[in-house]
Amino acid sequence: MTSPTLPAPAVDAVKAALHAIPMNATVGVRITDVGVGWATGACPDSAPFRNHLGTIHAGAQFLLAEAVSGAAFAGAFAAQLQSAVPLIEKLDTHYVGRATGDLTARAEIDPASLPAAYAQFQAEGKARLIVNVTVTDGEPKPVMQAVAHWYLRQM
Repeated sequence: MTSPTLPAPAVDAVKAALHAIPMNATVGVRITDVGVGWATGACPDSAPFRNHLGTIHAGAQFLLAEAVSGAAFAGAFAAQLQSAVPLIEKLDTHYVGRATGDLTARAEIDPASLPAAYAQFQAEGKARLIVNVTVTDGEPKPVMQAVAHWYLRQM
């Protein structure tokens, strides 16, 4: 099954918005691709963002998970973003391994949850979605699992 795609201008807009966040730029978080309810991203292994064990700091992993989940959420609501603002409410994380090498991440929304969220936004001017994220290191092995809770409200 192929993942739903977005028009190139929408992909570029989502990437630009996430890349413009100063903290993402500082750590090197990049959104690599965006579709309807999914996104991928990357973060380079960089000495300033390693921990006392010499592995990639949990904060860098968290930042990548938050950014890629936001991109997936924005991809799901690309048509509404001119008149609405997305906000993260919660990011539950579970670190499952030591991260070495460049990080990649994939965020996905259950496609079955999208119609109800679109209907809620249409009716109430607000909607919530859950985004699942897996962060993988350079080996590649999963090093973090996250569940992001995102909220969209009409401006």
